[in-house]
Amino acid sequence: MKISGYQDWQEAMLQLPERTFFLLMRLYLGEIKTPFNKQRLVESLGSFLSKAETQQTMIGGLDRLDLLILTAVHTLPLPNRGALLIFLSSETMLQTRLANLEERLILYRNSYTDDYDRVINNYSINPFLYKSVEPLLDSRLLFLSQQKKEPQSEAILCDDIVLAGLYTFFLKETDVLKMNGAFKVRAEKQLKAVFQDTVTDIGAFKTLCIGLRNLGLLIAESASLIPQQGRWEEFFKRTPFDRKMYIIAAVYGHARHDSMQKRAQFFSDFLASLDPCGVYDDITLKRFFDFLFLRLHVEANGDASVFPDMMIEDEQRMIDTLKMLKFLLPVGEYWQLNAASFNQESVEQPLIAAPSFEITMLPFTALWRIFPVLSCMEPISILTTGRFTITRTACLRCFERCSTDKVLIALLDEASGGKLPQNIKVSISEWYLQCTAVGLYYGFVITVAEDKRNLFKKNAGLQDIIYKELADGVYLIKQMDLDSVRTMIKSAGLDVTFYTPCATGRYTTVGFSSIEHRHPALGGFDKKTEEWYAAQCEQEKNYYEYIRELQAVVDTMPIDQYNKQSLKEKIAKKLIITKGQLYGAVADNEVREISGLDFLGKIHLAETAIADNSRLEVSIDGVSGRRIIMGIPIAIEKTDHDAVLVMQEDDTQYKERISIAGIIKMRSFRSSFFS
Repeated sequence: MKISGYQDWQEAMLQLPERTFFLLMRLYLGEIKTPFNKQRLVESLGSFLSKAETQQTMIGGLDRLDLLILTAVHTLPLPNRGALLIFLSSETMLQTRLANLEERLILYRNSYTDDYDRVINNYSINPFLYKSVEPLLDSRLLFLSQQKKEPQSEAILCDDIVLAGLYTFFLKETDVLKMNGAFKVRAEKQLKAVFQDTVTDIGAFKTLCIGLRNLGLLIAESASLIPQQGRWEEFFKRTPFDRKMYIIAAVYGHARHDSMQKRAQFFSDFLASLDPCGVYDDITLKRFFDFLFLRLHVEANGDASVFPDMMIEDEQRMIDTLKMLKFLLPVGEYWQLNAASFNQESVEQPLIAAPSFEITMLPFTALWRIFPVLSCMEPISILTTGRFTITRTACLRCFERCSTDKVLIALLDEASGGKLPQNIKVSISEWYLQCTAVGLYYGFVITVAEDKRNLFKKNAGLQDIIYKELADGVYLIKQMDLDSVRTMIKSAGLDVTFYTPCATGRYTTVGFSSIEHRHPALGGFDKKTEEWYAAQCEQEKNYYEYIRELQAVVDTMPIDQYNKQSLKEKIAKKLIITKGQLYGAVADNEVREISGLDFLGKIHLAETAIADNSRLEVSIDGVSGRRIIMGIPIAIEKTDHDAVLVMQEDDTQYKERISIAGIIKMRSFRSSFFS
């Protein structure tokens, strides 16, 4: 029977280092007779793994951590060692267990060369076991919530009312920044006064402004944060959900238009992956992030422009940003998705205008509809609803942008559903007369020679771009692109010369792409998790009984105590899984413990440990009594009368120098075949 993936597994076995290859073969097949053929040895190993009894025993020995690792290998798009160590970083002894799963032949490393000629080693599940293992691999196990709770919803810090408040606040306040770019104390007090409970932590507000600046919605000039009004208008045309995702994405930093869109999509997928009823700890949230980040890396063919220079601390910073902006709400020491994150609702409801000049904006009001009138308001209070006031100063800004009193009144009347109080209309007209008594214009002015004026006035296209005739033959035109103005004039059969006393800057208004609210990346898995846990606990209990049975058989075998201990250790590590392996096991005649005065024996054991990269346990007598040192031996420095063992102590950078003659006892702990 042809087994899918057999060829890759066979190739991986044949490419193992000689020592590792033969240790594995002797472990599972017993004594190897010469002459031998490596290809046939691998085939014999495959025959051993094909037996139903062997597979049943190997599957029965899988514990919780084994299955967690196998599930990660099965789920991650790039299951290499580095990705697994990051993804399962909360698990202790992970590196040891990875090596153990390779020794048990449950995992193997499939090597390939990428586009940059780098050798990549991805873990794969042994093809002989895959069909039996796959039903046990539920990816939900990697992302289980700590508990269940009814969904909760709360206003998000960057919801539409907050955005409208920010836009009007920075139109009004032009002096908010210190020389170093931080907010002035006065500006912070004003922000807290306007946003009240919404911004109890000014740090969260600063983070939000970083995102707005990186999107080009706020431009820092001198001491001011200036709203780029054309870009805000484009931004308000997007859905509320799109706006939220772009703001989160921009907090990470600047990016090209397409990279920013992919980053925003990433955060959409992250939030969509969370169960609204689930309550998660930080470890699980980070796993979600890591999994989606690896998937993005694969989809983008390794393009790092979406999250340039991403580090582990940056991942945590972005998760903390989601908490800060209230996309994740606290539940004790855990976190739950804010159900308001995916609000797409936008209602074409009117603003409520009072004779006191106060304007109330209700939740879910369509921002694109009211944007034309936001510039004539200043924020008073931003809570569940937004309270603004129409002021003379704010209306002057509108007049300076070429709005007349009639245009502004018409826009306000439409935004308020035809219920704009009469006193507001009268006041706006009076303000307009006062503000336009002296005019200072900014924009393009066209001068037309007298003999060309009739031709100019008869062209309908040109008449559409004229804002005002300032004098005979002198026209102020509406804000337009210079090239567009030239094209229109030339199309009327006229030549044009452009005069400028200095360069004029203008910010562009590149649009925003839509963000897709995709189905959860980990949806559709078996929901019998609790039953699985109960069955797994029972399975582990049964296998430990089986281990004791095998170890009891060892006690009856006619071998020395050292080899009995060696076999029992292999059984405990699940490397020996059948009685046949016990009786076919090759005796381990290599002495791994030396005591007393056997100087040459200690030298030999230390040299072997250095060659095998094994750990040593050394006992010496010191001033304070018997001392035990554990670590990795690095070198032996020989002298005329002694030899000095140099060891790297466990969990420290300190290197110990020990006289071999003075060692009371030395024990070697052979590392994994795959260490």
